[in-house]
Amino acid sequence: MRGWLIAAALIAGGFSGIGIARPLVAVIDSGVARTPELQSAVVGEHDMAGGRPAFQPRYDHGTMVATIINREAKGAIDIVSLRIDDPAGCPAGASPPCQPSPQPMAAAIRKATSLGVDAINISLSMPDDSSIADAVRDATEKGILVVLAAGNEGYNYPGNRRAARAGFPNAVLVGAIDAAGQPWVRTNKPEASGGLGYEYVWRLGVSVPTASAAGAAVLGTGTSFAAPIETARRVMATAVPTVTATAAPAMATVGAAPILP
Repeated sequence: MRGWLIAAALIAGGFSGIGIARPLVAVIDSGVARTPELQSAVVGEHDMAGGRPAFQPRYDHGTMVATIINREAKGAIDIVSLRIDDPAGCPAGASPPCQPSPQPMAAAIRKATSLGVDAINISLSMPDDSSIADAVRDATEKGILVVLAAGNEGYNYPGNRRAARAGFPNAVLVGAIDAAGQPWVRTNKPEASGGLGYEYVWRLGVSVPTASAAGAAVLGTGTSFAAPIETARRVMATAVPTVTATAAPAMATVGAAPILP
């Protein structure tokens, strides 16, 4: 049907080009800096854990994730940042972003849903809480893709399983592999038995090129940086072609057959 409509537009009105509508991706993370590379892609930020200034993250993590999405999509997306990191920071030994309460996470997912995003990227481990699972379920029932990092503890089961099951089949867990296609030593793996009600895929998650909040080139390792590759690929695979139409030429008609002058 989509191809027929495009063809009809070309026949009826002529065209100046065919492009792809810019999908909107929500990055639920530690906030995103508007680096020179992301300046035109990041269209807004909502702080779900405090009233902090927009685009001034405490940690690099969210900017690194957003940069990977933008690069993988070749700049053809828009990004909205949903900041959820705890204003108190991370406990000693923990890796950002840290948020012990389920409330900001659930609120961020619902905010992204209300914005009508095409996809939600969640590159962090979330509390196993019904409010988060319910928010993911509601988002996916509206056709929103939810991509979740599988976690970096080296377990033989993934993190974020409750949310992935709640959103199945429109949610996916992502594990990390290296450049040789081998599982990263610390990635959480899918369970050996099948039929567990979630989807799991592997993407590059070792030494992934990206950028810090200051715009400096850095490398990211972990399922956090594998997930945004999957997000961008799925979003761009389903992006809707658009046609830029021009005015139709004047036509004389004989019966039903158009005759160009």
